[in-house]
Amino acid sequence: MKKLLYTSALALVLSSTQVASKPSLMLGLAFNFGGDKDIRLGLTAKLLSSDQPNEIVGALGASYFLDDSFGLDAGLGYTFDNSAISLTYDFINERPQISAGFANIESICWNFFWRVKISFRYHR
Repeated sequence: MKKLLYTSALALVLSSTQVASKPSLMLGLAFNFGGDKDIRLGLTAKLLSSDQPNEIVGALGASYFLDDSFGLDAGLGYTFDNSAISLTYDFINERPQISAGFANIESICWNFFWRVKISFRYHR
C-alpha cells in the first residue's frame, strides 16, 4: 500500500512541473540505508523533472552498488546551480536512498554569457 501511495505522489509531482523547464540528468553517489542492513554505497544516474536551479524536482533513477547489485528508485530532489540531491525509495532493494551529484542545471550566468557570445558573433 505504501508503494502505491509513494508512486502516486511521485506521478503527481512529475505531472505538475513547469512547462518551460526541461528534464535534467544527474550523475553521482548513492547511499542506501535503513532496515537491519548495512549502508550501501553506489553510483547513480537520475532523470530530474526540471533543469532550473533552486527547485524541488521529481527524480527517477538507476543505481549500481559496489557489491555488484543494482537498484531502481523514484522520489524527490532539490537542484542547485550545477548539482542536485535526492531522497528516493529503491524498489528493488526495498530501502530508502539519498544521493548527490552533478546535474546539468540551467545556470542564469551561463545563459547570459552564452547569449552575449552568440549575439556578438552574429553582429560583427
